[in-house]
Amino acid sequence: MAKTASRVIGIVSAALAIAAPIGARGQGSPPAALAAPPAADPAMAAQKAGFDAMAEADRKAVQDALVWSGLYVGTVDGAFGKRTRDSILAWQTSVNAPATGLIDAAQLAALKALLQKERAGVGFQTFIDARTGVRIGAPLKILDKRGQNGGDPVLSKADGSVTLVLHANAGSETDFAALYAQIGAERPGRKVTYKAMKPDSFFVVSGEEAARKFYTRIAKAPAGSPDPTARRGFTFSYPAAQSAALDRISLAIANSFEPFPTATPAAANIPVPVPSPTPIVAPAPSGPMLAATGLIVAPGQAVSALGAADCAGPTIDGKAAKFLREDRESGLSLFGGDFGAGAAMPPLGALGPDMVALSFEQRKPGAPSLIVAPASPLAGESGTQILAPLPKTGAGGPLFDRDGDLAGIVARGAGEPRRIAGIAAVAPHRAVDAAALRGFLAIDPPARGAKGPPLSAGQVAAAWRGAVVAIFCAR
Repeated sequence: MAKTASRVIGIVSAALAIAAPIGARGQGSPPAALAAPPAADPAMAAQKAGFDAMAEADRKAVQDALVWSGLYVGTVDGAFGKRTRDSILAWQTSVNAPATGLIDAAQLAALKALLQKERAGVGFQTFIDARTGVRIGAPLKILDKRGQNGGDPVLSKADGSVTLVLHANAGSETDFAALYAQIGAERPGRKVTYKAMKPDSFFVVSGEEAARKFYTRIAKAPAGSPDPTARRGFTFSYPAAQSAALDRISLAIANSFEPFPTATPAAANIPVPVPSPTPIVAPAPSGPMLAATGLIVAPGQAVSALGAADCAGPTIDGKAAKFLREDRESGLSLFGGDFGAGAAMPPLGALGPDMVALSFEQRKPGAPSLIVAPASPLAGESGTQILAPLPKTGAGGPLFDRDGDLAGIVARGAGEPRRIAGIAAVAPHRAVDAAALRGFLAIDPPARGAKGPPLSAGQVAAAWRGAVVAIFCAR
């Protein structure tokens, strides 16, 4: 992993290192009772004594200043350790001072001045966000625009290149471990460089996607909270090309973050200096728009869940398509065109507890990405309601069971889903089951062959990838 990326995530590895389970140690390590005690380090003991003699606010100011200098990758907690000692030595060397590891009054004043200068340069202020309730710091000279992402407040740079999304009650309808797995999953174009979780409190995921770095932290409500199901978090995202300057800001944001503050000091309750809320509007695309997903059911025919009134000039595989038929009750539509040569209808199955949804999403300019997502029936609901992390363009996407049979089609959605770290959150969706699909197509699907072992999501996607198509509409 690149050195700059390690700076973004170092705070997490430091915080979790003390909580590593015994089973995570190397198998060749001697039992604790037989291990030799570490050699005494008189110099470090003296350095720690000198550091601990300072007031807590001064100790934290030293660490915070070292973060902004790019020399310290760790938690601003006022506690002395090897990272803090090494950072102090590196800073003293950088200013041509004796590398003693001890901070005198003049050096403390210099570090505080450095901290003030760096924070003022980007307008870094800590505030309580009224929408989410989190306390967090942000570089308000950079993030000078306000908007929303599915109800989550967004602070962004005017050109949208740098964003800080504050997650309110993030993914509360999803199991915490499942949410962690969802956000921490890699896919084409998305590389996760670090992820870690403490199941009883928080998780973090960082990485790169579409030439951008991201850092996401989601926290559970602490014990005794009025709403024990509440979750809060943030995602900071910025161009990888600007990481030299923004990595340390990312770390400063992480150090400032308090998801469930117990007190609200007046000094921390700083309003974001924006004249008025301004929606973040993406530039209007110039070409055809990805509108839905479809499934080829015969050569030159694809079924989807896209109405003719919502799509002018449809294209599939870059070729003109046309609406052949539409059923308003089910929301299904049938397209025709010069595509899908040699394709055949999959065998039909039934909606069940463990399904795989395939859909397309436009994550960056160029070809759309195939999204492979888990799907399951909505608990306590009957009929065709499912839970899945699907984009709006997932409408018309096929649902397969673990035998690889077609269980249904994702019905038309209500709008763009809420996102966490750029990923569609798990949400209810309506599905059209196999019986309704058979009636709409008025065909006899092929019979399923001999049943084998259950397929993985990857095997399902590999088997039917060629039959799933992206449907574009003219603008």
